[in-house]
This record gives sequence, C-alpha cells and structure tokens, in this order.
Amino acid sequence: MTPTLQNVVVRLSDSVTLICGDCLEVLPALEEIDAVVTDPPYSSGGAFRGDRTQSTVAKYVNTDSVATCRTEFTGDNRDSRSFLAWCSLWMTAAHGAAKDGAVFCCFTDWRQLPILTDAVQCGGWVWRNIVTWWKPGVRMQRGRFSSSAEYVLYCSKGVPAPGEQSPQNVVSIHPVSGDDKEHVAEKPVDLMAWILGVTPKGATVLDPFMGSGTTGAACIRTGRGFIGIEKDPHYFGVARKRLERELSQIQGSLDFGGGAGAPTHNPAVTVPPLVADKVDGVVGQGESK
Repeated sequence: MTPTLQNVVVRLSDSVTLICGDCLEVLPALEEIDAVVTDPPYSSGGAFRGDRTQSTVAKYVNTDSVATCRTEFTGDNRDSRSFLAWCSLWMTAAHGAAKDGAVFCCFTDWRQLPILTDAVQCGGWVWRNIVTWWKPGVRMQRGRFSSSAEYVLYCSKGVPAPGEQSPQNVVSIHPVSGDDKEHVAEKPVDLMAWILGVTPKGATVLDPFMGSGTTGAACIRTGRGFIGIEKDPHYFGVARKRLERELSQIQGSLDFGGGAGAPTHNPAVTVPPLVADKVDGVVGQGESK
C-alpha cells in the first residue's frame, strides 16, 4: 500500500522546497512567489467523456513497451465544466500566493486551450500571450495537420516584472524519449529552462503540479528558487530523488579549495519561510518521514 504523505514538507536546500499535498490546501499558505510555471493534468486525450476517463497510460502512451509505460497520475478525467471550475480554483489560489508582477506559465493542449484561457482570467491573472511548443519528430498522417504542438499560456499578476530574457513565443524542442521518461507527460528540462527566461533572475518559482520535478531541475540549473507541490506520493518520491541528484551535481561541480563546502545552487535565493510556518508535517533538510 502506498504510504500517505499529505502535507509533508522537505527542504532539499535553502532554495528548494518540496511539499507532498493537494495544491488547493497548500497554496493558501504560500506568499511572495515570483512566478508560477506548471504543467497540470490536461483532462484531455479525446473528444468525448469516455475518452477522458481512460487511464493516463492508455491516453498518452503510444506503445506497449514496458520502458515507456509509467505510473498513472490522477486528476486527468474531468469533464469540461468541472475542469474549468477546478482550474479557476487553483489558479485563484496561486494568484493569491504571488507577488504583484508575478508571471504565470501553464501548459495545455489544443483541446483544452479555450477552457484554460477562460479559467486563467477567472483566477485573476491577466492573459498576455500563447507560446507554441513544436515537437519535431511527431508522426504525420496523410491529409491531416499533425498534432505536434502543445501550448503555454503566458499571464501575469498586473504588469509583469522584467524577465531575464526575451524569448520568442514559438520554440522547437524534441520531447523526452520513452526510455528517459519518469512521468507519462514529462516535459524536457531544456523547454522548462527556456520558459524560465521570462522570469526574473533568481526568482522563486512555484510549480503546483510538480510531477517528476522537471520545473525544479530547470530552476536549479538556472539559479532560481523552487517550491514544488505534488499530490501523488509516488511522484513526490521520484521528484525528490531527481532534485537531490541535480543539487549534488551542481555542488559537486564547484571547487572551493581548502576543503570548503559548496553552497546550494544559488545561495542568494531563499524560499519564503511561510512554507514551513503554515504547512503541517514539516520535515527538515535531508530527513525522511
């Protein structure tokens, strides 16, 4: 039986905090967030209700290979109205946790794009643009447009704070191959790092649907703080191990001489203390529960 780890907080470093819990319960405890970058369940995978209620592996894995069949994830079977209501709720909570000027970047597909553009505005965010991620190598079908793109809604809380870079709103990056995936719907780290270009240098980034931790890995590699929330204990464990490896690799690549210890990936970035103050079940750095 999978252990219950609801609202467990793990600090991997001063600038990386992971929370196992439902984001609707955790988000009200957070504040001073510079950016929300996330890839929530799409509740997609078909044109009809029956299609959406299939398992996530059946919907999103196009092979029977054991190497590409990952653990199921939850929350991906809502109909259109419940998806709109649910998204409006967590987006409103994320808006409350964010600073003025914070940016909001959220993935979706073509089926749910219209609903998500409504939801994000219901949540109080200013919708500013759509980013297209073109996935080269996706199989073509004769006489049809390919389904080779996913989309990112770019929004802000008021006037957006200046980002570190000025990226185009179309990007071509290969998807994660089946053998390398730790999550059915995993995004490439390079893609997430590219998206982080619209956030300020050293920003504290929140991902309410952490999954296998790709946004966190991109934050570590680009010197940003990270708060990740994941409801599923299995994927929380996957993300924790992955980000521990990322931190150790960054620290191991630094040579301070004289036996001096390496700091965290960006010592100037710290996670707001409210995470620990208001979320129950705090677990200290390096400990387990």
